[in-house]
Amino acid sequence: MSALDELKKGWNENQSHINTSVALNQQSLKEMFKSRIKKHIATAMQYFWAAFFLQLLVYALLSHVVIRHWSDVDIRYLGIGGILLFIPFTYVMMQKFKSIAITKKPADGSYSVTTIREHVQKQQSLLQGFYNFKQRYERILIPLSSAIGVLLTFKLYVPGSLQEHTIAVTVTYLLTLLSCIVAIRAENRKNFVGPLHQLNEVLGEFEHREY
Repeated sequence: MSALDELKKGWNENQSHINTSVALNQQSLKEMFKSRIKKHIATAMQYFWAAFFLQLLVYALLSHVVIRHWSDVDIRYLGIGGILLFIPFTYVMMQKFKSIAITKKPADGSYSVTTIREHVQKQQSLLQGFYNFKQRYERILIPLSSAIGVLLTFKLYVPGSLQEHTIAVTVTYLLTLLSCIVAIRAENRKNFVGPLHQLNEVLGEFEHREY
């Protein structure tokens, strides 16, 4: 074998090694991005499951109260009002939950960097959309649901009319409202603000890298 042939052979082997390394590096990079995305979305999805079961519990309790105390007009209307108040929130939540949970794979079953980026953008948009809706709707939901809960509690368990317990009702309502606000802020930081920030960082990395 001539020196030229040896050089050609060495060049071809070196190029093959380089191409294989590049392919492996890109595959590893894609797997890393997919793992990070899955982790951040899973954190947000924890909220949906917890909220779904909590709302089922609310519907069950209010339905039980309405049926059992149907003859009491005040309790009946408060219970039905509470159910109606939660229905729009549950509907929108489940629609977003379904959209985020279903991941559409490419026809060939593979993922490119482009499809991963598009997937992140879609998930980020859906999560941001629900978070915006959640913040707006909770401005109505939390004060009204807290009021319904407090009024029902006093109607069911405290003897006497509500007028006789005005101060107690007011203090209980304010404490309930405050505890809900604190809990919701912590919930938002954990399940929405954090994941959305991380997804934005992932999208930023896509923008600043060359593939």
